[in-house]
Amino acid sequence: MKDEEEFLIQFLKHQDDLRAFIGSVVRERAAREDVLQETALVLWREFERFDESRSFGAWARGIAAKKLLQRLDRGERWDKALPAEAIPVLLAAFDRTEEPFDARRDALEHCLDKLPEKSRTLLVLKYEQGHSLQQIAQHVGSTLDAVNKTLSRIRGKLRECIERRLRLAEEM
Repeated sequence: MKDEEEFLIQFLKHQDDLRAFIGSVVRERAAREDVLQETALVLWREFERFDESRSFGAWARGIAAKKLLQRLDRGERWDKALPAEAIPVLLAAFDRTEEPFDARRDALEHCLDKLPEKSRTLLVLKYEQGHSLQQIAQHVGSTLDAVNKTLSRIRGKLRECIERRLRLAEEM
């Protein structure tokens, strides 16, 4: 079997991209995580057969697409963001944008690290844990309007930071 460490490096590098791909089809968090876990198991079991001349991300997304389609074929129902017919189109779009996506993700990670702890906490509550604005407001002891405006400002700062970071990378 290929080196376990190499698998972990590749999987962790592409995990967010894979989660984004699955999430673009499936809205329901539990279903997204189930598909991600099933995909990870197949990737692990089949890693010996992975062709290193190909992109690991593209290979992983292809397996995730198969898992999504298998679940739909079994009649499984979940809150879908996109219909099954869109999966191949989405797969092709992700493949075309893999490198720019990696650069944007790296820029995002850099910019997130620069945010104050309070801002990162709000982002985690909203985007990682999936809380509603009302739940976040209750959690942080603020108003719904204040949380909404704060998140809007944070997204604006992140957008500016990412664009600045990408421009610098292009200039170098």
